[in-house]
Formats: sequence, C-alpha cells, structure tokens
Amino acid sequence: MSDENEPVEVGGCKIDVVDRTGDCAVEVERLAELAERVLRDERVVEAEVVVAIVDDLEMTRLHVEFLQIDGSTDVLTFPLLGDSLKPWSGPLEALRGADRRIGGEVVIGGDTARRVALELGTDAAEEVILYLVHGLLHLCGYDDRDELQRQQMRRREAEVLSLLEVSVRVER
Repeated sequence: MSDENEPVEVGGCKIDVVDRTGDCAVEVERLAELAERVLRDERVVEAEVVVAIVDDLEMTRLHVEFLQIDGSTDVLTFPLLGDSLKPWSGPLEALRGADRRIGGEVVIGGDTARRVALELGTDAAEEVILYLVHGLLHLCGYDDRDELQRQQMRRREAEVLSLLEVSVRVER
C-alpha cells in the first residue's frame, strides 16, 4: 500500500484513500468503496474526500496542531469544501448528507484502531471502518458535541455499519 493509488470516482463522488502506515487493516480500495456506499446512502450529490490512514506519531501531531489536544486520537475530520463548511441547521432526524456537496479530509489513526481492537477483542479492520463512517458523517453535517446530537450520530453510525455488514460496537 502506498500513496500511489487511483481515486475512486462514482456518481459524483471522488474518494482518494491513502495508507501512510503501509500496514492498514483494510485494503485502500475497500475503504474507498465503503466510503462511496456511505455517501450514497446519505444521498450526497457530490463529494471530494481524501481519507488518510496514519500512525500515532502523525495523529498526535495533527491533534496538537489543530485541536491543541496532546496525544493520539481515533479520527480527525477536516471540512474543506462546499456544504461541509456550513453548520447543519435542519432537523436532527434528517439525513444530513441529502442533496449536499461535501469535501474534506478524514484522517484515521491506524495504530489506535489496532490498539482499541486488541483491548476490546474486536477486529481492527472493523474499527477502521467505524472511524471512516464517523469521519464521513461529520463531513455530512453530523456532530457529537452535545448529548442529543451524539445520540443521533451514534444511531446513524449504527444504521450505516449495519448496511455495510460491520458488527463493531457503536457507543450509545
């Protein structure tokens, strides 16, 4: 796995997945396909998304630089284009990606996924997919800053993971 993969372009969605660790638990092609399915299920009309799998060192650097929080984390999302830059103002129960044009980056902590999977006795690949779904939902307008929005986001994560036939836990 390298930075030399071709972006996936399907139905208005351009998705580029880059494994900067060389040791991701999921093939980059599969992650791109899953990302496209998530965005299609959210009814996003156009997307330009880069997904990067990074190690703890890079994730810690990004976490400190952009959120001023020391230490690694599971996923960071950077809205960069279109409707991803606009706060959600619709109803909580709506699909927040519907008819939206989104763009941004989802950075996934590959080391964190392996560590958490080992601690929980789950599969590292499914943990990576959970982080991918979480990051994409953020780009669509979901948030988890307050309890009500967190519940809505967790519910949507569970729906999407079920659609993808992924059995990893979603905290409620």
